[in-house]
Amino acid sequence: MTDNCEKIRFWINEEAFFTELGTTVSSLLKKSHGVEMPCGGRHACGKCMVYAEGGFAAPSETEQKLLGAERLAQGIRLACFLEAVPDGKINALQQEADGDETICVSTPSAPSVARAASMSPAPPPERASAAQPSEHTSAAPSAEAAPGARIYRYLGAAVDIGTTTIAAVLYREGRAVGTMGAWNPQSVFGADVISRIEASLEGKADKLAAVVREAVSCLLTELAEHAGESAEAIETVIITGNTSMLYFLTQKDPRCLSRAPFEADELFGWWTTGEALDLSCRKADVYLPRCMSAFVGADITTAILGSGLTETDRIPGADGSRKEAAAAIDTNISCGETDGVSAEGSPRLMVDVGTNGEIVLFHKERLICCATAAGPAFEGAGISCGMRGVAGAIDHVNWENGSWKVHVIGDREASTAEGICGSGVIDGVAGLLESGLLEDTGYLEEDVCFAGNVGLTAEDIREVQLAKGAIRAGMETLLAEEKMDATGLEGLYVAGGFGSYMSAKSAERIGLFPKIDLSRIKICGNAALAGAVRILHDRRMEKEATALAERAKTINLGSSAKFQEFYMEYMMFDE
Repeated sequence: MTDNCEKIRFWINEEAFFTELGTTVSSLLKKSHGVEMPCGGRHACGKCMVYAEGGFAAPSETEQKLLGAERLAQGIRLACFLEAVPDGKINALQQEADGDETICVSTPSAPSVARAASMSPAPPPERASAAQPSEHTSAAPSAEAAPGARIYRYLGAAVDIGTTTIAAVLYREGRAVGTMGAWNPQSVFGADVISRIEASLEGKADKLAAVVREAVSCLLTELAEHAGESAEAIETVIITGNTSMLYFLTQKDPRCLSRAPFEADELFGWWTTGEALDLSCRKADVYLPRCMSAFVGADITTAILGSGLTETDRIPGADGSRKEAAAAIDTNISCGETDGVSAEGSPRLMVDVGTNGEIVLFHKERLICCATAAGPAFEGAGISCGMRGVAGAIDHVNWENGSWKVHVIGDREASTAEGICGSGVIDGVAGLLESGLLEDTGYLEEDVCFAGNVGLTAEDIREVQLAKGAIRAGMETLLAEEKMDATGLEGLYVAGGFGSYMSAKSAERIGLFPKIDLSRIKICGNAALAGAVRILHDRRMEKEATALAERAKTINLGSSAKFQEFYMEYMMFDE
């Protein structure tokens, strides 16, 4: 921004700052974790809603279509369409945390969106242009410590950078002192990995790196301050994530991930420093676990560790107590605990029901994996009334005695529902099938309302068919590779935060999961974070994670005829 540009006063959340006339409001909100932009500001998703007052231009036909007359009458506009005007005012519709999952929409240690914009309209130069780590090593710090010892003395942290959310946990002398999560601010560049890769190749790699580093820094700073510590005192951090997320974090060129043969030129599995990544824990040693392939990342490597997928007996806890480790990171990872010793090599399948749909099969000591382009339907994006699992979202739906029974997060009245999240979508589709309103082919004669103005449309059903068809086809392809079917599985492990809230019965009814005894479905919660915690507390797990990644065989579904056959078959809702 140059000094001779015309600057105006603009208000966000009742705080004033100065910016250029005509600046897109969505660009001023890019530091906020609370405003969703799944389409990357391309005027397509209608999620970046704000309250607006002032002399803004009248809504275009496209904005009117996305918002509808009722929202426009309430003063709601879309940030991606608005341009800053003198003394214009907007209030971001930030989503608050609710339930067991802590999502920090803006941490107290970080400036609010308005304050951040007023202090620095663009990312600070040292962050925006931060280079990728120039030095890294495969050797762990403090190598003289005992093999089973934790790899920090006083303060250590683990972080999981997901496509949609970021989760972090802080430990002090082996005891968890806090856990926290935040939306991944890279969503302003697009809800999916491909959109972000395109943004990186268009010259925005520095911004992608800057915003995620800032988000991780804010989480670590807030966790440390809550514990009465300083982020600079953190000695070791384990950061897991899918391959693309680690590319963006380290500002590596993702060109190799965007074109055939889709082979990553960096699989990580090395140490760097907080300073090299421009994190608030500048003195910390930072470990990035080994990825398996271009689209099966370190998060799946650590999820295998965290879930105990390949282990044949009880899994020791990260700090000696499995139960405490589970409670400490505020997630259910009970799938790692068994009632005894499992038969060696018993087949187990793990699936992360998310945008990338990673799947791993463990059978006869072999590990095979794949990733499916499921899309964000199960995370609330791409659905007409979709939203994330926060207060105001319908998270459960049942068809009972000829009417809909719903639960709204925050225990709100059904009539006040603002949207529907992934678990509600799965329940809703299952309920529509039970009611007979939805045919097995996916045909829905008319839109259905569950509560208030929230429901599902025929287009939504199509998005669900595509997503569940891709994930189920990926599962069946791996099973076919091993010449077996789901009836032979000892367990189906469901990883990821979303899986913790999903009804396994509904998932089975819509065909997302194969028909197996529900007792064999193990909900793992954030297994990726749990695995990172294990590495943090047992240096042997670093080598174990690398060995798992190197041992895994990735199946390329794009060239698999079996996958294509299964995909067409499992788009249907046949029981």
